[in-house]
Amino acid sequence: MAWSALLTIIVIVLAIKVFSGNTADATEQSVPVPAAFAKEGGPDATVVAFVNGDTLNQRYTFIVEKSKDLDAKMASAEERVKREYGPRQAQYEQNMRYAQEHPEMSEAEAIALQQDMERLQIEMDEIQQREVGVLQKKEADLQKELIERVNRYLEKYTRERGIDYVINKQSEFQVLLYGNPDYDITAEVIAGLNAEYEAEKQAK
Repeated sequence: MAWSALLTIIVIVLAIKVFSGNTADATEQSVPVPAAFAKEGGPDATVVAFVNGDTLNQRYTFIVEKSKDLDAKMASAEERVKREYGPRQAQYEQNMRYAQEHPEMSEAEAIALQQDMERLQIEMDEIQQREVGVLQKKEADLQKELIERVNRYLEKYTRERGIDYVINKQSEFQVLLYGNPDYDITAEVIAGLNAEYEAEKQAK
C-alpha cells in the first residue's frame, strides 16, 4: 500500500512537471513575431506618406455636406432657444426690476418672487443644456463616422500602394512639421473618398 501511494505521488509530480513545461513552451511559441521583423534580412524600408487634413476638410464631399447639415441644425437650435428662453429671460428681468423697485415688499412676497426667479433660471439652464447636448452628440457622431470612413479607405489604399504609415498634416494639430511633397497622397485620397461617397449616394 505504501509503495502504491508513493508511486501515485511520483506519477502526479512528473505529470505536473511535464504539463508545466509544455505550458511554458506553448506560451513562448504563442507570442507572434511582427511580420516586418520575421523576414530574412530584417524589415524592409518603412514607407510613410501624409494627408493634408485642412485640404481633406475642404474638399471631401462628405464633410462639406454634413457640415452644412450641422450648421442648419445649429441655426434651428438657436431659434428654439430664442423662442423658449426669451420669454423666461424677460420674466426673470422683470422680477429683478420689481424687487429693486419694491424693497418694502413683505417677506412672503419676497420669498415667492425668489422662488419664481429660481424656477425661471432652472428652466433656462435646461433649455440650453438640452440643445447643446443634442448638437454635441450629432457632432461627435459625425466625427466618429468621418474617422471610420477615412480609416476604412486608407486601409485599402495603403495596401495597394505599399504604404506603412499615413500621417495627418494639419494646421490646427502640428504633428508633422514638414513633409516631402513627393509623399503627399492628399489628392488621391480625396478623389477616392469622394468616389466612394458618391457611389453610396447613388445606391440609395
